[in-house]
Amino acid sequence: MQQQCVFKQDARKLYLDGEGNVDFVKIQARWDELKSIKVSLGNKYFTPEVIEKAKSLPQQDQQRFLDLMLAGLTNDDSSVGICATRPQDYDFYAFYLEQLIRDYHQIQGDTKQEHDWNIPIDEYVLTKINPTLEKVSMRARVARNVKGWNLPPSMDKEERLKFESKMVEAFESFGIPGKYYSLTPGHKNQISEKEADDLRHKHFLFNDMTTDNYLTASGVASDWPYGRGIWLSEDQTKMIWVGEEDLLRIISIVQGNDLGKVDKSLHDLLTGIEKSGLEFAEHPVYGVITTCPTNMGTGKRQSILGKFPNITKQGTDEKKLKEIAKQFGLQARGCGGEHSAMDKEGTADISPSARFGVTEANVTKKLYEGLIKLYEIEAQAGNE
Repeated sequence: MQQQCVFKQDARKLYLDGEGNVDFVKIQARWDELKSIKVSLGNKYFTPEVIEKAKSLPQQDQQRFLDLMLAGLTNDDSSVGICATRPQDYDFYAFYLEQLIRDYHQIQGDTKQEHDWNIPIDEYVLTKINPTLEKVSMRARVARNVKGWNLPPSMDKEERLKFESKMVEAFESFGIPGKYYSLTPGHKNQISEKEADDLRHKHFLFNDMTTDNYLTASGVASDWPYGRGIWLSEDQTKMIWVGEEDLLRIISIVQGNDLGKVDKSLHDLLTGIEKSGLEFAEHPVYGVITTCPTNMGTGKRQSILGKFPNITKQGTDEKKLKEIAKQFGLQARGCGGEHSAMDKEGTADISPSARFGVTEANVTKKLYEGLIKLYEIEAQAGNE
């Protein structure tokens, strides 16, 4: 049975005392309860030392500290369970978040995130791997937040609407033909629910966020659907989500066989946004600042839709493909991405799992090299 969604204000009340102050005993009891179900990084690092440090903070900062943990406290199956509320959280609450981030991204020593978009065209060509990979759905996306704005979990309705207006101005000036479609009631670019569903059917637009308990509990889904929308290029190969888990999700989709081309398309979008005057939020060590710490680093996810009928036994054994992909630093998901299933042809969304400590160019290279191995194993499985 699907869990009923809990919204941020209701989730918060469970961890406050009678005077509305943060109650660390209640938080500790809930983390202890969750440890018997699944240990998340959120509860693993909620140590006595962290509690004492948090208790020494002014009440306002204790309240924000609680907000960081709401997604994990509310969901039994959290692996991480943390959502930042503003870019400066990663420094202000470093006494809690640093060890958690280092654990997830397996950061050793003084590793610092570097960026490199120098990705060659005509080198990572999928037909070199398999001649049938002539017209493949290739997708690359980056998460971005913007300096000077809160992250989506702590935005109020007014700030969401102001940010959407700021982006509409940017879209009108950044030089790529396209149109902005708003979900905000009464917006000059508002679209109908049917138009929104049509965009979702094409895997362009994100789903109604009030149906996801992580997004409701953390506050990401608050004030839905105000301040949300999608900019879509005229040729429907480039899109920018506004107001989802991060302020911006910048996406490029190319039908073809050259991984370098989807990267160029994505980088053109990023450059266009920066030229419009927006500055992306970055951390000096962790790189791109994202709401979920798992996306820190490049913030980039690059994937292809590939068919693996032999490995998956016509889509009936997804687990085997996921295990093999993991050996090569890749993630295998269903054809619709996370939480979706593979079809009878074993169609899977394949992407590198690393975000931090690799450059944007490394992500593309790792995807290509991993696909070489996967398709070798797929061919061998067909001969067995």
